[in-house]
Amino acid sequence: MLGRSSSQRDGRGTSCTRVSDFPRELDESKLSAVIVSESENSPQLDYLVDGIVTLSLSHLEDRTVRSVVVNKLRGFRLPRQGALFSLDAGKFTLLPRVEFHFDRNGSMNPRLLSPVRNTQDSYSTGSPDLDVLLDGGIRKGSSLLLDVNSTVSPHSVKLLLDIMAANFINQGGTAFIIPYSIFSSQNVAESLKAYVGGSVLNERVRIAEFNQTLPDEKWRVKLTGKLLEDLAVFNNAWNELGAISSARALKYDFDKTVQLYGETLGLPGLAEIGAGIRDSGAVSVGVISRPTNLREELLRAVDYHLKMQTINGSLLIYGVKPITNVHGVKFGFERGYPRLSLTEIV
Repeated sequence: MLGRSSSQRDGRGTSCTRVSDFPRELDESKLSAVIVSESENSPQLDYLVDGIVTLSLSHLEDRTVRSVVVNKLRGFRLPRQGALFSLDAGKFTLLPRVEFHFDRNGSMNPRLLSPVRNTQDSYSTGSPDLDVLLDGGIRKGSSLLLDVNSTVSPHSVKLLLDIMAANFINQGGTAFIIPYSIFSSQNVAESLKAYVGGSVLNERVRIAEFNQTLPDEKWRVKLTGKLLEDLAVFNNAWNELGAISSARALKYDFDKTVQLYGETLGLPGLAEIGAGIRDSGAVSVGVISRPTNLREELLRAVDYHLKMQTINGSLLIYGVKPITNVHGVKFGFERGYPRLSLTEIV
């Protein structure tokens, strides 16, 4: 009910306020009002009110996504009008906007990453929230695929991969890494060194590099782009890591692998590598972005399948295997190293 005035009467003889008089009466009474409309046929108040906010619900692959748009805010310039929000635990919570860290730690006092402990059957991702989304972490001997939309910054994906790798390595694990996207072996080594330390990097990390002109490093494994030759080099490095620790991780960019070796890698090659990882109790984490002939085969073969994309400035992640709701992603550096937290959209 908007209010009442003697200027107009309804059929029962009761005086009613005209919509156009409502702002004047509020101003005279020094009160503020919030008008809630749930119908598209409500009176048009755009020209009368100082601000308009629209809340809406949509779906992303049958999963709930909630949006808020500031349509009008008189007297203010709006650089960003839209955002996502959640009603988790009965509270209105805006999802954080993704920040592009561009290879900096984000902390004034960087420290080695303090790991989230593995369990007897599973490896932690380094994020308690992400472990919950995966029903307790990544089972030993299994594979996880990050399916990344083109709206996601490579720096955000790399930061997540760094957290997962450092958490694994700082519990005695070893890792073979094929750098993601635009990042070189040197770039990956420098960022991991900040979280695991130089001596650990040299001892328990091997990073692939396809540029033969770069100087030799203990952690650097030079590959030629020739499948049979590189498989032999990989197997030697993989076995070397296995002699150091039974906990091994393979982290790779699937698109880069297909780009280098073509479709000749094929399902038999993927199956052979996957079987070896499963039998040894190791874990593999891959990233895929582009459509390829092997994409569907890979999606069927992996144990965990997560999708990532950005909507209204918020980085989102949700599970296909297992099926989960959409979650907003936030990276924090308050402890001196990167941490990932999630907000479920409900």
